[in-house]
Amino acid sequence: MANHSVLDNSLRNKLTQLEYKDLSGKEKEIKEIYKETMGKEPPNFEIYSSTDMKIGKKSGFDGAAIHFYDKKHHINEIYYIFRGTEPSKDFGDVVYDALGIGAGKSNKQINDALEMYNEVEKKVEGSDIEIKRYGDGHSLGGHLIVTLGLLTKNFVNIRGLNDAPVNVKQLKDLDKDFLEYINRKRGASRHLSSNDLISLANTYYEKEVKRISHTWVKGEPMHAQSFPNSWYAGNKVTMLGDLDTEEMINIGKYPFQKEAKWNPVYMIDQFRYNLGVKTTLGGLGFVNDHVKQETLLNLPETRDQYLESVKRYPFLHFGEIKAGIGVGAAVMVNTFTSPGATFQLIKGISQSKQAKLHGINYVVKYTEANAMKTYYQVFDSGSQEEILLDYEQMKKFVYYCANAIKDKEANLNTLKQYLHSEINEVFEAKKKKLKMKISREEASPQSFMEKADKDGATLAWFGQKRVAEKVTFDKTFDPLDDSVFTPVEEIISSIQEEVTYYQKFLEAFFQNFEKMMEADESVASDIKSMKEVVGGI
Repeated sequence: MANHSVLDNSLRNKLTQLEYKDLSGKEKEIKEIYKETMGKEPPNFEIYSSTDMKIGKKSGFDGAAIHFYDKKHHINEIYYIFRGTEPSKDFGDVVYDALGIGAGKSNKQINDALEMYNEVEKKVEGSDIEIKRYGDGHSLGGHLIVTLGLLTKNFVNIRGLNDAPVNVKQLKDLDKDFLEYINRKRGASRHLSSNDLISLANTYYEKEVKRISHTWVKGEPMHAQSFPNSWYAGNKVTMLGDLDTEEMINIGKYPFQKEAKWNPVYMIDQFRYNLGVKTTLGGLGFVNDHVKQETLLNLPETRDQYLESVKRYPFLHFGEIKAGIGVGAAVMVNTFTSPGATFQLIKGISQSKQAKLHGINYVVKYTEANAMKTYYQVFDSGSQEEILLDYEQMKKFVYYCANAIKDKEANLNTLKQYLHSEINEVFEAKKKKLKMKISREEASPQSFMEKADKDGATLAWFGQKRVAEKVTFDKTFDPLDDSVFTPVEEIISSIQEEVTYYQKFLEAFFQNFEKMMEADESVASDIKSMKEVVGGI
């Protein structure tokens, strides 16, 4: 088997960019891009295009697959590349964005992606070399390729570029095994929350998630959005561009959540805002139920005729009118009466220039400039949210914990030494000093008695003067009382507990870290080296 994939990330970005011109018949361009980047000719390859296969014409789906095959060098790799939304060219993308990704009510483009995948697989089957499958997709294409990878469960690596999220409702509809898993875990309930579905998906698709990564330009609008059932499956995120760029507003999230916890006005507004988002998405689903897909797809060309039909025969279009009113009302009410929606509108206008960052050209540009930082995405079962972790910061944290353990163990050894030797040494020194003093007094008992007489004279006013007649010197010393050791032993026990806690924490941390990163060979190797260093501390 080849040690490395035929295409690196930079090449894959450029081919995803070229797919917007349709990869069909682009053999020459692909060879030039490969030779310019790698400095040599590419292996033999074949291009399969959804256009040539006549797949996706109705839904708007666009995709291609490049199959590299070289038996001599044990190369057998397929790269599936899916295109994003093109509203000016294909209204089907816009319809699917709303009804598929947003509402989870249409599977048209995913079904076409599956059809193309199955057709390509039939054409390349029969090789005695194991096939390695890779996937790339920009925007809508990212949503499609990640969903395809989760459904087929046989991709080596999948990358979403400024990608739209997966909709877990679609996974539940399309993946019978996932639905069976849900029913087994939670019963045949149709009312599972979005968070519950995502939590179940993270567990069920655990192996697939490790092979999925995302590449986002910082500040672009797509990845900032969150809606019910939207899920960015994957464990690695590469952030491109200027990392100080402000994140775009999240339309699906109420902007004054902190204030809503204590302020009744914001609390009510949050309820209305969330209801508006839910109503809008529900309205889109209602549209899907009552408007023929063909009608929506042909709307740009048949708009005038369609509107005339609605005017003349409104009862025939009652469902469509009801849905349209619901969606329109939700948007209008929220925009003009909600402080949250007004804030989002004003903020969105101020950030409008950042919309351009969503384009595939910026992904290619910043990758070429090496302007990037890698994060790791972890699903937190407590908050049920995806958390981005900075790998370099995590390494620093590991070393910080290891050094903290080292310092505490040094303090522990010092205290134990103090307990076993220093206290006894101090005690013996004090005892020796007292013995010398006693010996001096014993050599001159008269002077000692005179001193005692003087001390006793100060008490004469209480009664008869007391006079020392005899002095007895006791040179025996009892051993140290246990109470002398108890406070030190308690301190030692407390520090020992802290050391044990940090050691167990670090051990568990490494176990989780290794499991999370096992799909990334370079990081897994780095973690192994880190463990050896930390283990020696």
